[in-house]
Amino acid sequence: MKISFIMIVLNGMPFVEAVLESIYDMAYEIVIVEGAVAKCMFAANSDGSSNDGTIEFIKGYPDPGNKIKLIQGIWPEKCEMQNKALGIATGDYIWLVDSDEVYKKEDITTIIRMLDDDPTITQVNFSTFHFWKGFDHILSSKILKKTPGFFRLFKLEKPCFFTTHRPPTLFLKQRQKCTNTIHLVDNITLEQKGIYLYHYSYVLEKQVKQKIMLYKRYGWGKYWGLDLDNWYENCFLKWTPENKETIEKNYAIWTGDKNSVTERFTGSHPHSMGPLMAKILGE
Repeated sequence: MKISFIMIVLNGMPFVEAVLESIYDMAYEIVIVEGAVAKCMFAANSDGSSNDGTIEFIKGYPDPGNKIKLIQGIWPEKCEMQNKALGIATGDYIWLVDSDEVYKKEDITTIIRMLDDDPTITQVNFSTFHFWKGFDHILSSKILKKTPGFFRLFKLEKPCFFTTHRPPTLFLKQRQKCTNTIHLVDNITLEQKGIYLYHYSYVLEKQVKQKIMLYKRYGWGKYWGLDLDNWYENCFLKWTPENKETIEKNYAIWTGDKNSVTERFTGSHPHSMGPLMAKILGE
């Protein structure tokens, strides 16, 4: 089964290394669409490119299989970035990976075997561990747990296009249906197999600061009834394992759920995260 991994990225360091390491061997191709969307130009170079070394790293990444295809630009929105990648991808399935989303290699192998066994599958959703201020705690939200998981893996039948990025929704023109309405393997099914997406999205200050600045430009703080600057300064920056109970009485850990908290992560991380975790924890 040929898997075309698609990554849209701006300022993906340092996690992009672990992402590529986790997917490279199993990939048929890796299509990377890099650059800022219009509302995120504040975080980019004047040409819209990453300013944290992401481009230099990707161009220097060992690619003996000639699998990596890099496209750069300034984009109206993330949906356009995904659709640009669709025009290039040639695999049987596409698998979206953000630059801070890592999988265990053995789980990817299991998924590919599942698709080989049943190629009628049109979409796979994943439950997610969202890491918080390091690698020992994750977000816990009843709202997130009630969602159908992250839409990440889709059957590629051209012509097709993404109708939206939130959540990624792929429309197959010949069937006149979206992939999630045909043959979906849901996140609960994968949970029962012990398969998760490992999302290192709230680990570093620079990551979260960029998120908050972008959220403000979308006006999401008003939608959530949240002062985002106050949340960043007094929740994220001040939170520690020692004062977590006090902080979490006054602040939502996840901005989309006022009752969200943290919990201890008791599982194991993907092997490809090992060197990066050691480097970050050693700094």
